[in-house]
Amino acid sequence: MNFEARTFDLVIVGSGSAGVAASLEARGRGARVALIEGGVLGGTCVNVGCVPSKALLRAAEAKHLAEHPRFPGVSSQGAALDFAEVMRQKDDLVAGLRKAKYQDVLEAAGVEILHGHAQFTDAETLVVGDKPIRARAFLVATGADPVLPPIPGLAESKPWTYLDAVAAKSLPESLVVIGGGPIGLELAQAFARMGSRVTVIEAMPRILPAEDEALTERLSHYLKEEGIEILTSARVSGVERNGGYRVHTEAGVFEAERVLVATGRRPRTAGLGLEEAGVALEASGAIKVDERLATTNPRIFAAGDVAGLPQFVYVAAQSGRIAAKNALGATEPLDLNALPRVTFTDPALAAVGLTEREARERYGEGVRSAVLELSDLPRALAAFDTRGLFKIVVDAEGTVLGLHVLAPEAGDVLQEGIVAVKYELNYRDLIDTFHPYLTLAEGVRLVAQALDTDVHQLSCCA
Repeated sequence: MNFEARTFDLVIVGSGSAGVAASLEARGRGARVALIEGGVLGGTCVNVGCVPSKALLRAAEAKHLAEHPRFPGVSSQGAALDFAEVMRQKDDLVAGLRKAKYQDVLEAAGVEILHGHAQFTDAETLVVGDKPIRARAFLVATGADPVLPPIPGLAESKPWTYLDAVAAKSLPESLVVIGGGPIGLELAQAFARMGSRVTVIEAMPRILPAEDEALTERLSHYLKEEGIEILTSARVSGVERNGGYRVHTEAGVFEAERVLVATGRRPRTAGLGLEEAGVALEASGAIKVDERLATTNPRIFAAGDVAGLPQFVYVAAQSGRIAAKNALGATEPLDLNALPRVTFTDPALAAVGLTEREARERYGEGVRSAVLELSDLPRALAAFDTRGLFKIVVDAEGTVLGLHVLAPEAGDVLQEGIVAVKYELNYRDLIDTFHPYLTLAEGVRLVAQALDTDVHQLSCCA
């Protein structure tokens, strides 16, 4: 097809969650859409992020549970791990989802998929290969790449990033993880449960420093119980590699077969010709956008990680949809209120809204909080797994400001808190709402009751 003779309504660069969501939104509005991908269709989440990492976590969990049965009457002889087979199954899953949920969906919607490197040559023209493509509007959704911190010797030692970890050919005997954020902790637990000896090094005073302190301290305790060594307030001063790795910190030198760096990601903007297109960047390297996701070029929009938004796949998808609407003439702002966040460790840590510290800084001494231990939740008792807690934060009038959950599958019980924060519900609304008995979701009602009541004085189902 001769694309030089075509003008699209919307041309999208990048086929990750933001790009695909934008494509489907625009096609649903009758627009002529082209989607350009210079690498593998599907972006970070399905190929090297959410899907493969969670598949590895589940495989590791299956091995861990076989080796550590929780029920007194259940014994086990342990579990054998075929690492190559685990990785093969992960690859099959990724390939299947990439085809079914990306390629097939886009083709069925009538999106024209173009493969090649895209680059703006001026404010109105995008070139793919040697073919100029014109459009009423453009959307950049190229995502982000892992970035290495400026530690002496680190780049030269060629450490793993998450890209390498989820594509590993063999299980390392030992692993040092630099970074105690969600990516670092998830992969640390997965490799530890599969058999690696793992050390996590975090520069901040605690892991997951943006989350509520009560939950992060408890999660750190659980991870240490599984044999993961965790150092906080520890800065890496240098890395050497001579066969294995030597990681230098104030606390000493740590040796390992592999080093995994999980300290952040940088928006992918290089080589796009953004300067020629009149698109400004932030100091972080992200594309500068307004609340409608428009750039400094009124014909070009940006969405997802490349726009400096919170790096969650659901934020990328939502921003892609809104950017597509606005590129086609709407004026809808992106609302990031009540944004949930989940770290998929076991137990998982899920949260929405303000931590207690943030709430007190913003609203003063009228803020109240309550904690429910999982040992006070009948579902956890019946499962013989009482690791974790619920925490609720409310203002002086009782409006829910935050809900924080550390529990197995915590992300699955957070939705009620998201709704409560988004619509400014009172904690009594949570108490007065039916919650099925013997579910983890019942913890939401119980932790709300704990603001006024000693839950130890309640009947187990009243």
